[in-house]
Amino acid sequence: MTATTSLWGFGPDDAPVTVRNAEALLAHLPVFLGGWPLRRIGDGGSARPDIDVIEVTGGGFAIRVGGPGGNETACSDEFEAANALADGLIASFIARAPNRIGLRAGAVVLGDGLTILLGGALAGKSSVSLQMTAAGHRLFGDDRLAVETPGDDGGAARGLCLGLMPRLRLPLPADCGARFAEFVDGYTEIRDGAAAYLKLWDAETAGFGDTAPVAALVILDRREAGPARFEPEGSAAMVRALLENCFAPHIEAARLAERLGAMAEHCACYRATFASSREAAEAIAGLAKQGAASPRERKIP
Repeated sequence: MTATTSLWGFGPDDAPVTVRNAEALLAHLPVFLGGWPLRRIGDGGSARPDIDVIEVTGGGFAIRVGGPGGNETACSDEFEAANALADGLIASFIARAPNRIGLRAGAVVLGDGLTILLGGALAGKSSVSLQMTAAGHRLFGDDRLAVETPGDDGGAARGLCLGLMPRLRLPLPADCGARFAEFVDGYTEIRDGAAAYLKLWDAETAGFGDTAPVAALVILDRREAGPARFEPEGSAAMVRALLENCFAPHIEAARLAERLGAMAEHCACYRATFASSREAAEAIAGLAKQGAASPRERKIP
């Protein structure tokens, strides 16, 4: 293995995520992650970083992440390794704060607050949130989001943008609509055989560290056919969906469930059943047309 000496700090000055040998991947990291403050701290020496970028003899990399939920990922090239480093930075950043969780979710500003779109792989998080962005709503994330959950004094949760570059699977579905296809084509920064990475204007997307109050939670329920339906959802089902799509290895399970329950109680809760991401986006965006009602006024019991 190649010896590594440099140490870099990513994120807030008061609690940076430290990475050894980050310079090996800095040219590729902006494809996945943008807007994070970074600086070279100096020689790594014997200091133990949060993340090690290890160059493997014969080619490839290993990304070793310490702390809660830590792991090691083998990567065949710089592009794959930069993606793994972005994942490690996010995991380490989330574990920095006791009330912070990670969600596999899209998020868009509607009205006075953030609407979070929950779902697993292929649920449509990216396609629905970017359909809404193409219609003029500000994006906070298309796949992952950090959330500052309510503390012991209660209050509303706040979404925190992680600065990930939006990504869409290719090819686009035929029912996405001509306007959306043009939007994707015009904003695509990098395209490979499986995905398009989009570079949006600053006014269209939040930047790393931007926050907004969470007003609504939506479970995405994708089907093969049928018209889009948008209906109230109970808080118990919403807490289950939050738990299924949550990353918070630093928080004890019972405490995590309690915090997610408090989060759901302060939000309007819905389920979107759809086959077309365009129709789902239009139905969800109807929230904004309801006016600036507070989350409590629109909460579903």
